[in-house]
Amino acid sequence: TASTVTSAVTVLDPKELESQGIFQLRDALNASPGVISTSTGGQTGALGNLFIRGTTTNYAQLVVDGMRLNDANNLLGHFLGSARTNDVGNVEILRGPQGAIYGGESIGGVVWMETPHGSGSPHGSTTVEAGSFDSFAAHAMFQGESGQLSYYLSGGYEETDNDAPRNHFQQASSALRVEGKVDSIWTVGTTFRSIDSSGQDLDTSINQDSDSRLMSDLSTVYAVGKISDRWTTRFHVGYYQESYDQNYTDPSSSLPSSYFSDLRAGSVSTDQEITLADNLRLLAGAFSHQDSFESTYSPPDQKHDRYGAHTSLEWDLIEHLTATGSLRWEDYDTDGQKTTWRIGSIYNFVSTGTRFRSSIGTSFRAPSYMELFSNYGGNPNLTPESALGWEFGVEQKIGNHHTLEATWFKNQISDQIGYNTAYYNVAGVSTTDGLELGLRGNWLENALNYRLAWTYLRHSLSDQPRNAATASIDWKPTAKSLIGIGASHLSEHSWGGDPIASYTLARLYSSYQLTDKVKLNARMENVFDKSYQLGNFTNYGDPAVEGAGTGIYAGVT
Repeated sequence: TASTVTSAVTVLDPKELESQGIFQLRDALNASPGVISTSTGGQTGALGNLFIRGTTTNYAQLVVDGMRLNDANNLLGHFLGSARTNDVGNVEILRGPQGAIYGGESIGGVVWMETPHGSGSPHGSTTVEAGSFDSFAAHAMFQGESGQLSYYLSGGYEETDNDAPRNHFQQASSALRVEGKVDSIWTVGTTFRSIDSSGQDLDTSINQDSDSRLMSDLSTVYAVGKISDRWTTRFHVGYYQESYDQNYTDPSSSLPSSYFSDLRAGSVSTDQEITLADNLRLLAGAFSHQDSFESTYSPPDQKHDRYGAHTSLEWDLIEHLTATGSLRWEDYDTDGQKTTWRIGSIYNFVSTGTRFRSSIGTSFRAPSYMELFSNYGGNPNLTPESALGWEFGVEQKIGNHHTLEATWFKNQISDQIGYNTAYYNVAGVSTTDGLELGLRGNWLENALNYRLAWTYLRHSLSDQPRNAATASIDWKPTAKSLIGIGASHLSEHSWGGDPIASYTLARLYSSYQLTDKVKLNARMENVFDKSYQLGNFTNYGDPAVEGAGTGIYAGVT
């Protein structure tokens, strides 16, 4: 619960995101302090980038429906570029090293999300939206409960030409959850998610037209048993597959005329949650994971196995003071055994509405197949990166309707993997540190709501913005209407390429409940038609990637 979590965490409400007209997951994540979520490669449909606490995408882990989707070989860029918020039930962003709880590739943090649970009497909805750049999107959902069975089903389609030449993108997606209560102890369920997208000129790593296609599927089966008031057991099986193909033609280039990657991954895990005493709780578990990966630039059919176990203790030392300790051991067949740990504490001053959090922990990132075996600079002698990170934070209630949070953090990364004609381990320690601020609340009995997230980075990887901020405020002038404004700001940065000037973007959004069953919505992106760059890697011979100009969209649910 929020009163015992010792890591800084932000929970996003999909309904709030929908009311603000935020449908891309990578846009939604910016509402969390410490997070910059964007794409350095293009507009809608391009690979996503996730920068948590000054680290890069390689250092963030994504868990969907209980299964970890990315690891050293499969980065989360494809999923982040295609994931939408209208088929998500909950999103949580845990910041800071989470290796002792979630394993490797979690130096920056972990994004955890799940497919919605069906609820209520059977009901559904359909949303259609159209607007600038020949954009069109449709999404339908049906959910409900029948006896001991609940279900949720959704499907969507979208397409856009983007605000760039030869940049068409289209995507179809679906999501499903079915869950049933077998008896007074056991609940079992299954989930399924699918994405099929294609685009043109979405990857600017080569300066030419290209056609790409992404297909991914995630299936899980799980069981939860409430053995007693003190013991809950969980079992989980997951399978994920992702295929990406890109075709292009450039007679002047020595690169191949096509690129592909294929990943197949399966996992089995169990977790046991046991209350040892009224003030002492134990979480223990074990897992096994296997994947196979193949790409144009690596040897065929690379297989990777890992397995391990973890345990955590949560101890209420005195009233309002909770301490946690976690330990995880895992064995990677390509990198050997890894042990990570984390300890933390949280103190709640109930009388003043104040919480103090502090924690310190370790994590690591294993070399990928590309880094180990690529035909273009692969180095089989690479060692895993390791990190030690700490944070101290305070959360303060201001009256009954406002909350202020501030967290100072620092990460120290050893053996960072760099590239200069070949991959190598960087000598010394790389540091990321900074300050996170968040403010949220409401006035006039929820008629006026606001949210602010600001991140200051003193040190970062890949020359990230020193200051990054997002803010939104919406007003409900009547029970049926909503009007809002949002803004985002990035100071000067480069993402490791050429300099990009600072910029601030503004957006407007509104909705009106026309009848009990019909709701109208409209939004305007980049209100002042600001010119800005998503990426600038001209030093590698690529053109600068321009952001979209003003876009106007309207729809009906």
